[in-house]
Amino acid sequence: MQKTLEIRVEVHRLPLSRASIVALRNLNRYDLVVCTSKNARKFFAVELKERRVQPAQRTTIIQVGPRRDLLKFPIDNMHILFPRSALAPYDIVRQLRARGAVVRVIPLYTTDSVPLSPPQKESLLRGEVARLAFKSPSGVHGLVGQLEKKEREVVFRIPAQCIGYTTARAAREAGFKKISIKSV
Repeated sequence: MQKTLEIRVEVHRLPLSRASIVALRNLNRYDLVVCTSKNARKFFAVELKERRVQPAQRTTIIQVGPRRDLLKFPIDNMHILFPRSALAPYDIVRQLRARGAVVRVIPLYTTDSVPLSPPQKESLLRGEVARLAFKSPSGVHGLVGQLEKKEREVVFRIPAQCIGYTTARAAREAGFKKISIKSV
């Protein structure tokens, strides 16, 4: 029996909008740059390097996870640049703005699920997988999208191990019954 099947996703860099390019060029106007994932931090660094942008000394760049930990910081009335996935939920952005922060979101990347191989799918449906591991909501949606209704009923009984609360919420909403959260 295979213990854990990791549901993979592919990460794709997005071209920046004109407004996002302007925001990067004016990086010194932001008090804080917030990355809530390794991918956001990586692609943000790539954009800065390619565009030859240097953060001002007063600009702080942080990585937080889970996202809600950001609300523990004194961010009221700050100007925040938020590089992130185009698919990330906006709940944290709304909460930051409700606290008076001026938030500029820069969508840097997106994710697509990697289809299961026929042997993986067969193993999954035969009950040979003890646990599914998800690293993003895209992985949850991508797996569920590959399954027919009867197949979903089988898969939803398999425990889902999720990195972070957002991924766990996606698994719960999809129909998984047993969900655990693993820290990043």
